[in-house]
Amino acid sequence: MSTTRLLLLGAVRVFQPVHGYLLRRELLSWQVEDWAHVKPGSIYSGLRTLAGLGLVEELPGEPVSYRLTPDGEVEFRRLLDLALREPDPGDPSRLLAGLCFVTVLPRAEVREAFRARALQLEAAASATAARLRALATGRLAPASTAELFAVTGHWIEGERAWVREVCGRLDAGHYRFAGEEPGPDLPADGIWPPAVLGDAPETG
Repeated sequence: MSTTRLLLLGAVRVFQPVHGYLLRRELLSWQVEDWAHVKPGSIYSGLRTLAGLGLVEELPGEPVSYRLTPDGEVEFRRLLDLALREPDPGDPSRLLAGLCFVTVLPRAEVREAFRARALQLEAAASATAARLRALATGRLAPASTAELFAVTGHWIEGERAWVREVCGRLDAGHYRFAGEEPGPDLPADGIWPPAVLGDAPETG
């Protein structure tokens, strides 16, 4: 639910005031059905729920349009911070939703959030290794159970590597964050396919 709520609040914030069908079309173009398991029908019901909670305001007109309330802005920032700071190896959708809106924050704030994420991932890696050792010595579960912790360990290590890489890109000045001067927002080397990079405008 937090992933869907973050996506809806963030998209309303970006496009407000926005009609529900335009928001639905935009979110579906982000392929949220595939990575966030957000169904088209749940977008409308989610907007109604957010309106009932006072997080978005329904504006008069036909069709109804929406904009964030002050409480909605607070909730959006809370969910975005949570998505960036707190890893969930079993469900990457929250992080992916956060990355959709990461540039609305100042660069330093994003960098600090990823630093906190790295510390939690380090603790999770240590805990997973300890569970594997306990499983090996205790022999209280089928030996194949070790694969559960092994794959979790690989997920965590993969995400730790990505956090190191993205922090390097932030430190190198990639992307444009809140409060920064307007300028070219070019693809980062090693992220975009060569064909896309070849289409990027040259800088002198």
